[in-house]
Amino acid sequence: MLRHILLSSVLLLGASMLTACLGGSGGSSQPTAEPPTDKAQPPLVYLASAAIGVSDLEASLDLYTQGLGMQEVERLQRSDRTEVILRSADRRGSHLVLMDFTDGVGRNVQQNPGKLVFYVADMASYLADFTAQGGRITLPPSVQPDLGNVLVGFGRDTDNNLIEFVGEPDAEHSFFGAFGIGVSDLPAARDFYVEQLGFEEQLFLELPGLYDEYVLQSPVPGDSALVLMNWTNDGNQNYTDNPVKLQLELDDPVTAAEQLQQQDVTVSQFPAPSGEPDLNQAVVGYAADADGTSLELRQGLRSYLAAGAIGVADLDAALHFYTNALDLQEVTRRQRDNRLEVVLQAAEGRGGELVLMAFTDGQQRQYDRNPGKLVFYVNDPDAIAMDIVAAGGRVTLPPALQPGLGAVVGFARDPDNNLVEIVGSPDASPAYLSAFGIGVSDLGAARDFYVEQLGFRQQLFLPIPGMYNEYILQGQGGVALVLMNWVDGQPRNYADNPVKLEIRSMAPAAQLQAISDSGEQVIQTPEPDASRDDEKVAYALDSDGSLLEILHAPWRQAAE
Repeated sequence: MLRHILLSSVLLLGASMLTACLGGSGGSSQPTAEPPTDKAQPPLVYLASAAIGVSDLEASLDLYTQGLGMQEVERLQRSDRTEVILRSADRRGSHLVLMDFTDGVGRNVQQNPGKLVFYVADMASYLADFTAQGGRITLPPSVQPDLGNVLVGFGRDTDNNLIEFVGEPDAEHSFFGAFGIGVSDLPAARDFYVEQLGFEEQLFLELPGLYDEYVLQSPVPGDSALVLMNWTNDGNQNYTDNPVKLQLELDDPVTAAEQLQQQDVTVSQFPAPSGEPDLNQAVVGYAADADGTSLELRQGLRSYLAAGAIGVADLDAALHFYTNALDLQEVTRRQRDNRLEVVLQAAEGRGGELVLMAFTDGQQRQYDRNPGKLVFYVNDPDAIAMDIVAAGGRVTLPPALQPGLGAVVGFARDPDNNLVEIVGSPDASPAYLSAFGIGVSDLGAARDFYVEQLGFRQQLFLPIPGMYNEYILQGQGGVALVLMNWVDGQPRNYADNPVKLEIRSMAPAAQLQAISDSGEQVIQTPEPDASRDDEKVAYALDSDGSLLEILHAPWRQAAE
């Protein structure tokens, strides 16, 4: 993504300016800033959404949905405004929020010195839709042969916001890739957002006669880039109190607000459960940067599924099956309180980890009644099917092309009767675990729990008539989590199965609180675990008794 941000900015000057912008005689040295004096650890933060004020909500909504491919997610009635939350067609990047102010206070929405950057699969069709909904093209897209033949163009929306279009072959349709805000003092703004708020500097660009910019990114994956822009074209730019807002989600918004206040940053509202009806008591606070850009501070719960674990009756048989049939490799072993865990993963670390749990506490468990599944991407489904049989499993549905999915899919059972789904993928050599499914008794409630309390994103709802319905959820990395409810008329045991989800979170303490607030059980708060080199581990249960092991995501560890 950053490569395309770079290319789009360079286009304004021409390909010959690349060296000047990034090094050599063109003045690429970064502005000198005073070193920070505060040594407090910055928070872990990401840009959940970027908001712009609009003069005509319906016209803006038409442009951003019908013209730019976004989809309306939700409408919120706030104390002084209506907010319409939009997501990209590809469900990538941060949300965009259109703010229609209702308090009667005059605001100029025509002078925003920032920009919005969209990455596009079909540029011609995209721009045709954009202009049909009232947008205007200010610089038609052109190909840069020396820079990978990337297409870049510029336009303005109905409120004069600068829109940047970047051709992106990896996009299915389009996504919101970056949000730029104008700043009056670029070095000071960079220090504020990096040193005090925890963003990471990715790139500095100096575009003579136009603007200088810093491109910042959160250490937490999945959001759009934040671009700080200072114009150098002698135009009259208004940097102060523009009707824009950054919704920042943090691992600890209260501590972040305290640290900001200690640095004499304006904190107009300390983070606390909101009384606004549409926010459902979400923790919300407000601060502002030096130019008055509104910063809405919220609790972040971003997480991902790092590993799925299954109980096994015969560890040696299960280990033989998964290493020989699916080419997984043993990574490590952990002796836990009531079980031995053998951790497996594909070669080169691709996909998620599969953990085999051999219980040592003498309790009886039903290993052969797990209503979930394990999904593996494989290069040669037919060969893998034969390997499954040779390793002690059985094939229940031979691999066959599924026209609706455009892939070869087959099903098998491992020695403990766990359902194994194999999906053909040309680049899946060796095979790897791509998704882990758990059976749930109430599909809708389980979906809400894992999305609202654990921070997963719904990717797809897939009904399979006569078999099961499933939600496919995805975190920020890791493997997909599949929630399954069977509709084949056969009795299923959804309660207390010997399965475990290893979930890594940006804010384990807040996540445990959310689990508790939802009525589910927290059975251990974070404590050092000797089997994990004293890494802090917490445990909870979902409503069906599936064990959740909650750990810090490596984003936090990297920040520390």
